[in-house]
Amino acid sequence: MANPFYLQEISVDAPFCNRIDELKELQSYAEAKTNVVIYSPRRYGKTSLVKRVQKKLSQKGAVTVFADFFGVASVDDVAARLAKAVFAITHKNAPLWKKALRAIKSFRPVLKPEIDGSFTLSVEPSSIGISGMNLLEETMASLGEFISSNKNILVHIALDEFQEIVVLKDALKIEAIMRTYIQQQQGSFFFIGSRRRVLLGIFNEQQRPFFQSAINYPLKPLPADELEKFIVEQFKSGKKKCSTKMAHRLASAIEYHPYYSQKLGFFVFEIADEVTEDAVSRGLEKLLFSEKAVFEATIQGLTSQQRLLLHALAKEPTQKILASSYIRKHGIGSIGGIQHALRQLEELDLVEKDEQTGCWNLVDPLFAVWIKGQTEERIT
Repeated sequence: MANPFYLQEISVDAPFCNRIDELKELQSYAEAKTNVVIYSPRRYGKTSLVKRVQKKLSQKGAVTVFADFFGVASVDDVAARLAKAVFAITHKNAPLWKKALRAIKSFRPVLKPEIDGSFTLSVEPSSIGISGMNLLEETMASLGEFISSNKNILVHIALDEFQEIVVLKDALKIEAIMRTYIQQQQGSFFFIGSRRRVLLGIFNEQQRPFFQSAINYPLKPLPADELEKFIVEQFKSGKKKCSTKMAHRLASAIEYHPYYSQKLGFFVFEIADEVTEDAVSRGLEKLLFSEKAVFEATIQGLTSQQRLLLHALAKEPTQKILASSYIRKHGIGSIGGIQHALRQLEELDLVEKDEQTGCWNLVDPLFAVWIKGQTEERIT
């Protein structure tokens, strides 16, 4: 029996846990041509959710464009990714393809045939002499032309990991150009991101071009009972047993994190025909090992002060991070150093202050478990 849990991005047709209200709300916002900022910690299912919204919109006749800005390297790259996203969604629809070719003047598509009969799509600038901000302006204007050419048809554009543009040279100019053209266009834009502090800064800091230009939409954790019910049903669909009690044990082990729940479920499904305490423990070990390279890479990019603070918060989340007793107990340095490290870790979306408890803790629950494991060793 095939494993019913997913390790990669969940396809739009795969079983999806809850998010019924979010799907309805986001679809309604898109149809009203409202711009929305969708944010949450990493791996909360933002991309999968937005792609499901776009599928529903496309089924009702909308044109949906999805551009991923993760790792964007330059202003030219921003422009190219926008153009490529338009060509990618239109190439199988002859009328739309013609509209895209007429409208997108800054780039031309390059289709390369593969051995299996498929094609790879890339783009190249139409003019050699244009680059930088001029290229972005021309591309944004072209995008506006494409939207206008689809009269009486909703054009919905999702920009994933949008906050990545802030690391580019002249980021504020890039923001200003994009904001200027977006406010003139009659489409709907979703701005999606995981580095919440950075993303929200773009839209909520008064001096920024995008200030108050979109609805803030936090993607909240999955309801515990819904996630547990989903886990039970997934094991049942795979002809294996999982009681509600064990579903609770599995989900609570990683604090009901959407992605880790799927991945832990995958490993436990591979281990046993019935979910038990031992199976969950063994699955958690496999999960930690599978994420080890990611966590090591994260730690390597941090300063020693930031690492000390992460270790302290992983061991003991606290409301009073600057209390002298807490500083002495964990040896985390001076108040000034802690404050600077805290700001940087917040910006990286590695730590956060819980709104309900007021406690500072790690955003990623599995990362916290892994860090604690670096200073603790189980012996038998």
